[in-house]
Amino acid sequence: MSEKRLLLGIDLGTTLIKVVVFDEDGNQVASNSQEVSVEYPKPGWAEQDPEALWDTTCKVVRECLTRNKIDPASISGISLTGQMHGSFLIDREGKPARKKAIIWLDTRSQDIFEEYYRTGLADRIYDVSGWRLITSMQVMHLSWLLRTEPETIKRTKCLMACKDYIRYKLTGEPCMDITDASVTGLMDISKGEWSTDLVSELGIPEEILPEIKNSWEYAGEVTEEAARRTGLKPGTPVAAGAGDICSTALGAGVVRPGQLCAIIGTAGIYELATDRPLKDPERKYSVAFHAIPNSWLLEAVQMTAGVALRWFRDEFCEAEKMEARRKGVSAYTLMDKEAEGSPIGANGVIFHPFLQGERSPFVKPSARGVFYGLGLWTKRADLIRAVLEAVAYAAKDNIDLFRRRKIEIREVRITGGGAASEIWCRIMSDVLNLKVTTPSVKECGALGAAIEASIVAGINKDPANAAERMVKVEKVFTPNQQNVEKYRRLFRLYKKLYELLWDYYDESWRTYSSL
Repeated sequence: MSEKRLLLGIDLGTTLIKVVVFDEDGNQVASNSQEVSVEYPKPGWAEQDPEALWDTTCKVVRECLTRNKIDPASISGISLTGQMHGSFLIDREGKPARKKAIIWLDTRSQDIFEEYYRTGLADRIYDVSGWRLITSMQVMHLSWLLRTEPETIKRTKCLMACKDYIRYKLTGEPCMDITDASVTGLMDISKGEWSTDLVSELGIPEEILPEIKNSWEYAGEVTEEAARRTGLKPGTPVAAGAGDICSTALGAGVVRPGQLCAIIGTAGIYELATDRPLKDPERKYSVAFHAIPNSWLLEAVQMTAGVALRWFRDEFCEAEKMEARRKGVSAYTLMDKEAEGSPIGANGVIFHPFLQGERSPFVKPSARGVFYGLGLWTKRADLIRAVLEAVAYAAKDNIDLFRRRKIEIREVRITGGGAASEIWCRIMSDVLNLKVTTPSVKECGALGAAIEASIVAGINKDPANAAERMVKVEKVFTPNQQNVEKYRRLFRLYKKLYELLWDYYDESWRTYSSL
């Protein structure tokens, strides 16, 4: 076991809780994980049991320490990251004020959401908070609770996000970090504090909003009870931590203006680091606090990225899946190799990855996926490459929102499943005409938490400088200018095609819904 000081990052995903131990240089030492469930009690509802999440966290931490023979005393600091937007409410006794927390997947507030757009309140929320209103947000959950379960609000002492609740169970101290607070729809993004005007207009009791702490700030220490449950040492310092997308950007090393984190997972999430909260006059992207001092993230999200490739694999690549099982490799590795045999432009095939509608750079729930340009000459390799290229086109479509504000983008750090595909990274570099890099550590969210933990442990003084020391780049891809020009022309076709289909999306939606 390493003699270096150790740091524990706890990553509370929607369906998976992971704990990862790093040394002070950012090298992964040990990890453990366990799946957790989401409950869908009614159409559009999505909830999780806070106490069950705490129980699982305790189990995963304890197993990680015991299985890897890690002395709890060697853990110098702890921090957390996790799913954002969820409403984890506690009462005056510190117990859940609502047995089940409403999480980001929930859409029960759709009617209120539409009302806020009709009345202009959604625009006011953006103008103050910098966040595009979506049903995922705490402002929508609280609005629904005020109208439907007012007794829950009356019982509530404090609102927290998922990782804040688990940190509260670790330390006994309630608070919310600045990144999670900035995506609630209730913060004044220019001041970094709760907006009394918005809170008053919405009728939300101001007293339930917690103290806001910086992500790297000391937020308490492991209590005796939490130590008994987790196996951690009592008194171990805990940092406030950050929401998952912000912690991932930190763990990917995106800490200087002009660096962009592209999370190519189920969705495509694009976060550009800036030195000021630069809101969009057209309200097409969102603004959040970063997990480092004096920094913000501009964020745009495409609905489907990696999941589009997974859909294609599951529906059309059974042969690759069988061969992958025989060879003991990923089916994606074989699909990448197959796509290498198709030229730029996929032999005339363009794909639209709108398999669940789209929310950025345009909002169009009725948009659907399309393969265009199929011919008798089309091979499966062309279709695979078309999917890879489409995700890159959608990334460019979103990143161009930032470029329109005349912000220089110097580098793209790709994380998530897409980072494992060299051909995908090359395509991204050529389509974006930017240098693309991938970090060596795959668990960037947990590493971001460990970086914050290093501050309260006294190992580092500044999380941005710590990230530059602890995050290592594994691969670098630079744009091929001949390919850049080809993709510039193809991107125009990609956009023109969805513009031509714009009215058809709605007509098709209405027709098929009425059959």
